[in-house]
Amino acid sequence: MNGRTESDEWLMGQVRRGRREPLEKLVRRYASSLLTFIHRMTGDLHASEELFQEAFLRVWTKRAQYQLERPFRSWLFAIAANLCRARHRQRPIAPASLGAQNPVSSDGSPIQAAIAVETSRLVETAVGTLPDQQRLAVVLRVWNGLSYSE
Repeated sequence: MNGRTESDEWLMGQVRRGRREPLEKLVRRYASSLLTFIHRMTGDLHASEELFQEAFLRVWTKRAQYQLERPFRSWLFAIAANLCRARHRQRPIAPASLGAQNPVSSDGSPIQAAIAVETSRLVETAVGTLPDQQRLAVVLRVWNGLSYSE
């Protein structure tokens, strides 16, 4: 298979066989979205980078437990969510900025742009005050695009 058509699940099947090169592809493929997710959950960029590395270390060490019929993305984000929960149990943390982009008004009106920015801040603050499990569901669904079943 060439690099353009390799599914996550196929790559993970290769990782299960002990091959490291496909894991590198998965790390590159998920670097941005996973690091952003972890940062939104922890509120600490340094801790996020450590947990990101730990998540892929777990992918490698637990590779035999991966079920090929299961979507890799869901499995990876479940690992990261569990790491975030474990860190929170060890040391409660304040939620980070959820990374909501400053919305741009479609009509270009400064008033509409200001309203959109303020609304974004209010939503970000509200989501940041949710209990961990609810914040996890919102962040995974809204910002990371996972389905409810995932």
